[in-house]
Amino acid sequence: MDYNLLARLEKKGNPSISVKPIFKKNDDRDILDKFLKTQKYLDPKEIFEILKINFNSDKPIGYVLIKNDKDVIGFLGTIFSKRLIEENRVEHCYLHSWIVCEKHRFEAFKLIMPILKKSIFLSTFSPIKTLEGLYKKLGFSEIQFFSKFILFLPNLRFKEDDLYLSDDYYFFEKYLSNKNKIILKDHMFTNTKKMMIYSDKNPNDNLLIIVKKKIKMKILPIIEIIYISDADKFKLYESKISLEFFKKFKTFFLKFNNIEQNKSFLKNSLLLRNIKKKAFYYKRPSNFNFDILYSELTR
Repeated sequence: MDYNLLARLEKKGNPSISVKPIFKKNDDRDILDKFLKTQKYLDPKEIFEILKINFNSDKPIGYVLIKNDKDVIGFLGTIFSKRLIEENRVEHCYLHSWIVCEKHRFEAFKLIMPILKKSIFLSTFSPIKTLEGLYKKLGFSEIQFFSKFILFLPNLRFKEDDLYLSDDYYFFEKYLSNKNKIILKDHMFTNTKKMMIYSDKNPNDNLLIIVKKKIKMKILPIIEIIYISDADKFKLYESKISLEFFKKFKTFFLKFNNIEQNKSFLKNSLLLRNIKKKAFYYKRPSNFNFDILYSELTR
């Protein structure tokens, strides 16, 4: 991080403009909602949907920029969580919806200062161009990832008698690994579907999949993969999974995100679109692998 930059910005900042944390249920939530409804930069409905994601109720859902202790002129959304990385719980915060009224943009840095001072793992996906340079100056690292839209063709004649798919939470609790139980529990409140592929001979040999069904262009259903616990098993059971996806969600369209441009999970598929995006990380653990858990993409 460029501490000299922060010191210079703080010195030049307007003392009448301050930052205040906003929690899910307190009196200040009203002033945030009013600001979000009247600002013209981002879709308020989208932001309100993201604000429903809350992995840690003791932490703020965001910070507001206030002028003269009464007028909200900016907002930065936060999704705090405790991520399990290599058997350790790591405090993490995902940043979203950074909005500041145009004439006060020079004060925007104040919104992220309380979070940077926590010295924890931070992440954000595909910020607007004007914020990318600021993130880099603040010490964030950048990686590319790819959102891939594919048409998958399930084998409708596929039959594997000893392979099953279940959304029964009894099986989840009994057979999932401790890591996957934690991920499952953390994401229980999100609007996602959780499934377990397992062998009848050995239910401990399983695969946890978290997906979300979305509607694109108002009519086109798409399954977005949020999490796969074991990519190799996914490939092994590809025929079964693609068939179950088709039966359960009534669609042939799939979206997934990964950091490899040409990599695809499904062999029997057609790549329709491959969109390059960016992720920014601050204090990223060395053993952290890219995923979209604990982010706005789980909404």
